[in-house]
Amino acid sequence: MFSSAIILAAGVGSRLKSNTPKVYHKVGGLSLVDHIIMTARSVNLREITVVLNPKYQNIRLKFDADIIKAHQEILKGTADAVKCGLNVMSIDTDSWIYVLYGDIPLITAETLLKMAEVAHKCERTAVVVLAMDATGTNGLGRLEPADQEGTIAGIIEAKDISNCAKTLPLCNAGMLIRGDILKKFINEIKPSAITGEFYITEIVRLAYESGYICRYYECDSRELAGVNTRAELALLEKNFQERERKKHLDNGVTLVAPETTFFSYDTHLENDVTVYPYVVFLEGVHVGSGAHIGPFCVVEGSKIGSAKVGPFSRLRTGADILDGVKIGNFVEVKNSVISENTKINHLSYVGDSTVGKNTNIGAGTITCNYDGFKKHKTIIGENVFVGSNTALIAPVEVCDNATVGAGSVIVQNVADGELAIARSDQKNISDWYKKFRRNKKCAE
Repeated sequence: MFSSAIILAAGVGSRLKSNTPKVYHKVGGLSLVDHIIMTARSVNLREITVVLNPKYQNIRLKFDADIIKAHQEILKGTADAVKCGLNVMSIDTDSWIYVLYGDIPLITAETLLKMAEVAHKCERTAVVVLAMDATGTNGLGRLEPADQEGTIAGIIEAKDISNCAKTLPLCNAGMLIRGDILKKFINEIKPSAITGEFYITEIVRLAYESGYICRYYECDSRELAGVNTRAELALLEKNFQERERKKHLDNGVTLVAPETTFFSYDTHLENDVTVYPYVVFLEGVHVGSGAHIGPFCVVEGSKIGSAKVGPFSRLRTGADILDGVKIGNFVEVKNSVISENTKINHLSYVGDSTVGKNTNIGAGTITCNYDGFKKHKTIIGENVFVGSNTALIAPVEVCDNATVGAGSVIVQNVADGELAIARSDQKNISDWYKKFRRNKKCAE
């Protein structure tokens, strides 16, 4: 079965009260529509078309490679949006088309595959509707059951529901439509008498009345939750985080206080990683087996080996922390390689640097990498000792086995095995306290 997908993402989402369209809001560090694209890609669909609002062409999708983009100039309903998608796609008669909504980001690949299984139950199946139980929820369309168990005769959109239809338990959260059925009936869809919009859900009624079978696949409502308000967006984030925590726990990660750990969509933790409370993993993090991430750390765009990080550490984009490294409290590392068994235990900033093996970076050390115009690199070799409160003014190199005295400002390279001390000589003034007090009294 050849399958493609049309993702409907042209809506504005006015109830979010945002200058950003609904589908570009983020859950787990990734926009809602990019979540759908990522899932659709994972089941090897032939084509993925995203129908967007042309007013927001300046907002980029993260996963836009090989994605076909269509634009809905006037928002006339979901059927019109599907038409916009079909206009830029190549649809074979034996293909199936997923119609997915850009504000339902937590749908899984497993669910898409289950829908395909349902589609194969009978040759007369024309549509498979993805459904969830919406009992007690207002503002959602409802499925009309047909006589045969597991089949439906139509879908009533929320704005068109009469009082007698509100008791129907299942609502629509997506569709899988046979290509020839979609082509045959898409132009027969009439506008709603109430809203004037063209609903793609009407294709179920048209197919059913022409003698085809329309089925549904029911899924957990948490997976199919959509977004219309900020409260619903917050609930989606909660559901996403709970799912990620379970996934990592099942994969052999120790989360000391799971409810306090927050993940991004692409966080990768190997087995036997230990994560202590109140850790935030932002986009682009890979943590190797045996690592310990201490409390109150923020990690972004970083790779961590079997190392100890934290508490209160911040790893920014480009940090590469190798095995045996210790990154301690109030240490920030950015765009730097910290080699095996090196220690940066407290109160330091290391940016745009390479640090060799078995090196010790003292408290308060700063790599001064920015001159106001460009970033410059600091190279620190193996077995180096950098004393506390040292400023390394990049570009600069401290070679293997060198020592830098505490309180130094290093502006020149330090050769292998050298001791570098760059600070003013200490000067002690005798009887300073008495003279200072006497002068203050005279001034009064």
